[in-house]
Amino acid sequence: MNPRLSALRVLMGLDKTPKRLETLLMQELERQRDMESRDRAFVSNLVYGVLRNRIYLDHMLDPLIKRGLESLDPEVLGMLRLGAYELAVLGNKPYAVVNAVVGAAKKSPAKRAQGLINAVLRKVAAAKDKLPLPDPQNDPAGHISLKYSHPAWLVEEMLKAWPPGFVEKWCEANQQEPVPGLRTNTLKTTAEELAASLEPFADRIEAHPLCPETLVLHGVKGPAKNLPGFDRGLWQMQDPGAAGLSLLLGVEPGLRVLDLCAGAGGKTGHLAALMQNRGELVAVEPSPGRYKALKANLKRLGVNNAVCMQAGGTKLPKDLGGFDRILIDAPCTALGVIRRRPDVRYRRGPEDAARLAELQYGLIEAAAGLLNPGGVLLYCTCSITRAENQGVVQRLREAMPELVPSWQAGLAPALKACMEDDGFFRTYPHRNQTDAFFAARLQKGQ
Repeated sequence: MNPRLSALRVLMGLDKTPKRLETLLMQELERQRDMESRDRAFVSNLVYGVLRNRIYLDHMLDPLIKRGLESLDPEVLGMLRLGAYELAVLGNKPYAVVNAVVGAAKKSPAKRAQGLINAVLRKVAAAKDKLPLPDPQNDPAGHISLKYSHPAWLVEEMLKAWPPGFVEKWCEANQQEPVPGLRTNTLKTTAEELAASLEPFADRIEAHPLCPETLVLHGVKGPAKNLPGFDRGLWQMQDPGAAGLSLLLGVEPGLRVLDLCAGAGGKTGHLAALMQNRGELVAVEPSPGRYKALKANLKRLGVNNAVCMQAGGTKLPKDLGGFDRILIDAPCTALGVIRRRPDVRYRRGPEDAARLAELQYGLIEAAAGLLNPGGVLLYCTCSITRAENQGVVQRLREAMPELVPSWQAGLAPALKACMEDDGFFRTYPHRNQTDAFFAARLQKGQ
């Protein structure tokens, strides 16, 4: 039950499997169920801390390895990153850190390199405050990439669309742990009632301006997923920006609505609540695992106007009929949720956006063909790339000029403030305290 060994196993699992970070961490902590709560929290701190700072840590370590980091076994490099994080970021005492990491290495596949680990970490402790960074004026991409551990290609992509100061604040915000957001399930309770029931479990609770039924819980005591009311369907854990997207679609009771990429049903449940369980809501999800989770989640939330379909978004039954509203929360690179999933920055490359844009276009094109005259389609992603966002929308509008941008009147001021000059909706971690989302709302002519 060594927390550093547990952290190493999670980090190695990320390199060896496509499993999500949260899944690997949960599985490891489940195996160590007798570990003290303080040590369990330390495991999470180590894992997330190394991932949030990996490029910076590697920049520090590489000069200390004669043949470079690529010459090291993965477990050895993992141990060095863990130690460097404790020394350079957490500022823990060098003697204690070096002894603890070397002791953990002796019990791991890195045991043959314990002498190297000892020597390198001692050098890190001596030089951790002397690491130079590229000049922000002459090399803004290099400076931001190293300081905030964002891949250079990603920073360069961001700098093509936003100024350096904006990008730096954004990347800095990505390094912070997000505050949990719980969307009230208004089919069963109110935001005021939910906030009152959760008051003993947080230092401060406030409604988020983008979606007032979403409560932001500061200083949560214990894991947010264990808060009361979940089993009774009183709330859904959801980023406030994601909850705000559902409000943009403009659903109401009695409409026929399609959620084309439903996933586990976070937005589906919100749409049902906005429809007051009246009208028809069709939720489509191709993955067997997520389809099962979708059905279970909607049942928990008390949704009874939804029909769930396990199908691909471009392979729907021909007799499905037309819809008044369609939500396409498209599969994407997820580069907008880096603060929540810090491993995403290493699991994506510059070629992924173009590849996914083809899938996204297939989905939005299929959805557009299902719109009733006067119907509305909302296309959204949690990505930040131009290819996946405005590129997909512009391509559709060229192919189907009858679809025109149409934002509804009477939007809340906070939502309206996210409408940018190019006509698209965007949120940002440093500006809105949410993940980064993109949305376009198109209406079909009568």
